[in-house]
Amino acid sequence: MEAEELEVIVVDDHLAMRRGIELLLREAGFRIAGVAGTLDEARAILSRRRFDVALLDVQLGQQSSVGLVEDLLREDPTAPIVFYTGYTGADAMLHEAVRAGARGFVLKTSPTSRLTGALRAVAAGGTYVDPELAGQLAEDGELQRLRALSARELEVLELLADGLNGQMIAEQLFLSPETVRTHVRNATSKLGARTRVQAVAMVVRGRRSG
Repeated sequence: MEAEELEVIVVDDHLAMRRGIELLLREAGFRIAGVAGTLDEARAILSRRRFDVALLDVQLGQQSSVGLVEDLLREDPTAPIVFYTGYTGADAMLHEAVRAGARGFVLKTSPTSRLTGALRAVAAGGTYVDPELAGQLAEDGELQRLRALSARELEVLELLADGLNGQMIAEQLFLSPETVRTHVRNATSKLGARTRVQAVAMVVRGRRSG
């Protein structure tokens, strides 16, 4: 899906940040389907507006957006959600966000190309973990578990980390989509990861540690 076709909802409680994101995304060819600055506004707009991908700040004022994302994903497990955060250290909220099941994580200080890449990947059904956040989403001790993966399982996770979705991986590796899903499930289980994103974070962290 081309950027020009993507409609994005932007949720951030800081007006200047929100306006800046809108400008960056419009310049990159995205369409802004709606904006919100509070949890209530976000809940309302996400429930009534059509969108291809939603970009949410993890922290909205004194409230966390994680519960809202959990609700959205209970209704639609494939909902295209990207978390946008300024947290760079170990933080319980980030781990809650991973457990919620969102498929994208981007650091606010990262280059615009990472943000737009994450939005495109998640809108297309893929996964994106900012390399600068991988260390917070996967601990050093967990990286040893990568050795338990088969070569094919690791290859599939590597492609997920590159932003490919299941169909793209299936075509590239000449596998059926169900076989790809099986590899992802098995790899996630072997790694002890709660979600696909956490498994991908381990791979991204492994790359940076290697």
